[in-house]
Amino acid sequence: MNKLLRANFARLWKNRLFYLSTAIMAMIGAALPIALYMDIKDGYSTALESDFFVYAVLIVIISSAFTALFIGTEYSDGTMRNKIVVGHKRRDIYLANLIICVFAGMCMCAAYIIAYLSVGIPLVGFFERGAIVVILLALAVFAMMTAFIALYALIAMLCPNKAYTAAACILLGFLMLFAGVMINSALNEPEYYDAYVYTENGVTVTEEMIANANYLTGTKREIYEFLYDFLPGGQVIQITGMTADDPGMMALYDLVILSAATVLGIAIFRKKDLK
Repeated sequence: MNKLLRANFARLWKNRLFYLSTAIMAMIGAALPIALYMDIKDGYSTALESDFFVYAVLIVIISSAFTALFIGTEYSDGTMRNKIVVGHKRRDIYLANLIICVFAGMCMCAAYIIAYLSVGIPLVGFFERGAIVVILLALAVFAMMTAFIALYALIAMLCPNKAYTAAACILLGFLMLFAGVMINSALNEPEYYDAYVYTENGVTVTEEMIANANYLTGTKREIYEFLYDFLPGGQVIQITGMTADDPGMMALYDLVILSAATVLGIAIFRKKDLK
């Protein structure tokens, strides 16, 4: 395992996509506080944390492309098969690739955070909601990112075609985000539509408050609330909006996803025929 990790780190430090992805995260992290500062100059009231957790969305997409291409290169270059030929265990190969992709994702997030705070604190000031809340949500981003990368690694380790892997991972990332948006929209449906008055052809019409047929109740609402917390896509929406009620429970769900995806991936990879 140590040799595999050293080899992976050596590849990472020479990987142009890694540096490009990290630079993109840093540039966006530096640009957003400047936009906040301009809003303040225009008279709008805002705080440092307003755009801070945008990186929760960014890392989902960027890590999907990086994981797919970083692992996919091992198939296209024949490195994956060579590692097995020289005696490395398939489990260790899988875990080493997963670990290096998670580490790369951490570096990208760190680049964003450092750039955001370096520019944002002098321009906008410190977080209004307190450092503890921000730290807990930042840790939740790390847990969520790890769950996403575990799913990407599952695809990348089992699909030898780099192009297909990249397409599948990116598509999965967007589908998970879309699922989070849809669940959030369903949960935010109002229970009742407010009464209102309007005039039509000179006649004043009053509409009474009516129940919303799309409002979720009972077991169905409980299922949606569970999926909103369990699925990484739902977690992204909650973290970005700083509405997460229990980041610790979300991190526990991420651990379940990480464990299940890794165990399943290793089990299938062990039996995979590498040509």
